[in-house]
Amino acid sequence: MAVIVTGGLAGGGGRFLGPELSRRIDADYVDRLILSNVARELQATVEALDQREQRPPTRSERFSRIIQRIMERTAYTGGGSDPYFGTVYPEFLVSEYDELPNLIATRGHEIDDDSYITAIRNVITELASGDNVVIVGRGAHIILKDNPNVLRVGLIATFEDRVERVMVRERMDQATAENAIRSRDAARLAYFQRFFGIDSPDGAEHYHLVINTSEMNLDAATDIIISASEELGMGRLSRHAFRVEP
Repeated sequence: MAVIVTGGLAGGGGRFLGPELSRRIDADYVDRLILSNVARELQATVEALDQREQRPPTRSERFSRIIQRIMERTAYTGGGSDPYFGTVYPEFLVSEYDELPNLIATRGHEIDDDSYITAIRNVITELASGDNVVIVGRGAHIILKDNPNVLRVGLIATFEDRVERVMVRERMDQATAENAIRSRDAARLAYFQRFFGIDSPDGAEHYHLVINTSEMNLDAATDIIISASEELGMGRLSRHAFRVEP
């Protein structure tokens, strides 16, 4: 089993690297957009699954079942339609960092900080307990930092490269992409300060390794991460594994 989580600023390369990693190691791929799509389609998907028990489920169907199980197992909001967030799911789970303050301000009567971070932790922890999975963002590298079976990878890049990637991924012009990145960077820092009490969410101490995606291509970065995941599986990346004999 391989569980790999990546962290880093917008445009660092996670949403290009994540799908390639998952393809190479035959893993599920999870980011906020995947979760959003699953959440929107969940009811129809689950209904369809109930009608197709005669055959083995596909990977996407298995993933939908995981999300459904998560929502059923942790129920703490009593008044809404969803066990995690009542009527506001999937907004809190899948929003960009810079969208969260407005959601929290306008939906404050439906969810508080403790409920929000508990839900995020439950979702990420549950996803990491299953089969091979690659998780991009959502603070997974902090939430799973004490899980010895999870490889934590930080991704960095130059501002120029980050802008270019956001322009491509989100079909923005340069000025819009630059503004979006600055806004998301500030909001992401505020998110980690507020919910995790961390001022440096991308400090090297939070990762097994940090990759500069401005200095290598996609294949090289993927190879390095897969190799590190294999080393983790052999116990060579465990905490305090680097020992110096007297």
